[in-house]
Amino acid sequence: MQAKKSEDMADSKVEAQAYLDNLLNNGSQEGDSGSELELPSWYDEQLFKRGQAYFSKYRFVMTSGMLAGLIAVLAVPSILRVLVCTRQSSNSFTAYRRYVRTTFHTHAWYYYSIEDRSSKFWTSIAAVRKAHSRSSHVSGRRGAGQITQKDLALTQFGFIGFITVGAHRIQLYDPDFLEATCHMWRVIGYLLGIKDEYNICGRNWAESRPRLEIVMHKVYKPALSSTTDEFYRMTEALIHGLWHVNTMLSVKANIFFTKRLAYVKGYEYFSFDHLVGEERDPKQKSCYYDLGFWDRFIVSYGLFIVTYLHKYAFVRWYFNFRVWLMDLFTYYLPYVAIWKFGIKWAYVSIFKSGGKALELELTKDD
Repeated sequence: MQAKKSEDMADSKVEAQAYLDNLLNNGSQEGDSGSELELPSWYDEQLFKRGQAYFSKYRFVMTSGMLAGLIAVLAVPSILRVLVCTRQSSNSFTAYRRYVRTTFHTHAWYYYSIEDRSSKFWTSIAAVRKAHSRSSHVSGRRGAGQITQKDLALTQFGFIGFITVGAHRIQLYDPDFLEATCHMWRVIGYLLGIKDEYNICGRNWAESRPRLEIVMHKVYKPALSSTTDEFYRMTEALIHGLWHVNTMLSVKANIFFTKRLAYVKGYEYFSFDHLVGEERDPKQKSCYYDLGFWDRFIVSYGLFIVTYLHKYAFVRWYFNFRVWLMDLFTYYLPYVAIWKFGIKWAYVSIFKSGGKALELELTKDD
């Protein structure tokens, strides 16, 4: 039995390495899959709907994981070049509007029916795919390269990678959540133009997990271990933009959270933050002590909640409610953004009154 298990693990590692090699080599040469906006043959309605339902149950940690994923994505050079080139998030104003739009689109994928072809789920998917095509065209024309299959798959990791492969670190032991969430994002990835061979979500969790882990350890960990000034500047714009949604956000604290999730050395907080079989280096400096008092408080407070308290239903309900309330204000009364940007620019919409998608806006002048 043990020998069979070891053999299966070895096979999954080989398959994951083959997936990564194909993604980094061939995936970096291909753009959008060109597939029609139709559900794939392997779509499972019940599994997809369960994936949607889990957002209500784990809203707080899923939102936190996605934010860390968005920061991590900025460490990928090819993706960063596109964002810089298209000027979609280079300052707090454009970052606020871009990432609030991203949040609203993500909500549409979790809230609206995939079975109804006239629902806002499909309107949102079509709008995002069109926006990707437009950004890819602009980026290519300006010499920064097109958006590739590799970029799409690595961005896909940003939405679910940390919350799935890191679930055990917050004592989230829910196999159906992992299975359903991966299927849901496999479908979304397909609809957004990712070919099956590059989709970071495989046929099931057993196939998806090694892909997610190898991408985290061989792409994101190295990238986040040697971040650039441009990464910091774009992360600063992101956090300063989203500060108008959540005033508890901090640039240095959120970078710490992200690098810790990717197992970057020096960003350990708990003893279990070291990989299995990896001994702590006594000479390794802890970056936690480089943080100021307020950032240390945010890190300690946040990690205590998700590590020790999130497992309790009442605590989950309370923090889920807080995030829901922030989202509600962002939709209907973004008072902090109104104070900073004015009423006209504080309100962000992704749909017109009739339900059609709004075109992507980049800056006040565009």
